[in-house]
Amino acid sequence: MGFSPSVVRLVGSPNDDGEYIVLRGVGVDEETVRLHDYPRLYAVPGLYEHVVQELLACRSPQVAADGLAHALKRLGLDPADVPLLDLGAGTGLVGELMRRLGATTVIGLDALDAARDACLRDRPGVYRDYLVGDLSHPRPGLLERLRAYRPGGLVSAGALGGTHAPAEALVNALALLPAGAPVVFTIDERWTQTDGPGGFRTPITRLLASRQLQLVERSRFQHGRSTADAPIHYEMFIATKGPVDASQ
Repeated sequence: MGFSPSVVRLVGSPNDDGEYIVLRGVGVDEETVRLHDYPRLYAVPGLYEHVVQELLACRSPQVAADGLAHALKRLGLDPADVPLLDLGAGTGLVGELMRRLGATTVIGLDALDAARDACLRDRPGVYRDYLVGDLSHPRPGLLERLRAYRPGGLVSAGALGGTHAPAEALVNALALLPAGAPVVFTIDERWTQTDGPGGFRTPITRLLASRQLQLVERSRFQHGRSTADAPIHYEMFIATKGPVDASQ
């Protein structure tokens, strides 16, 4: 389903509780919703991609895919031989990009049932399996199902930090991987520079210092734009899972 620019209007400066958009002709005459009201956006085929990818020029999925391609090439790995875990899979855009790289087994994981429903509706067949659960506080059955796929790499595009997945989700995802596995994630630079709510500064420092993550590349890029048309910058981390230091 396509959308004309008149269907969605971006609201200017963010409010205290986040950015807003105005929807027109999407089930109602006019409706103001939070930009991160994912169930509402996911409910309409193609709406989330129109808002985030087209209007706000989000680049994280493609940047993460390019980072993974670089990591796999550096490690001499064939994408077809590496089961990949997509943490914060959303509507499946990253999974689709992984498949285009040649990956044959991609496992999606998201905390929202609405994300899984939208992905199965809009991108059926992209994932070998799409699981719903909170990896920061995983239920035993979730971990068992993930381990059964023996993931050999991790990708997460914009799904960490802030109101998204906390650092515990990244730590628990790493625990599922073998040593040497490629790890690629993008994260808002606001969260890499703070230890406040949603912050990742100390967790990333500890993962690198303990060599649980061995850094290949850390770079800054423009993720997209805010609803007030201001640039938003993220960082991309390309790393490999290293040996766990038992003293940490």
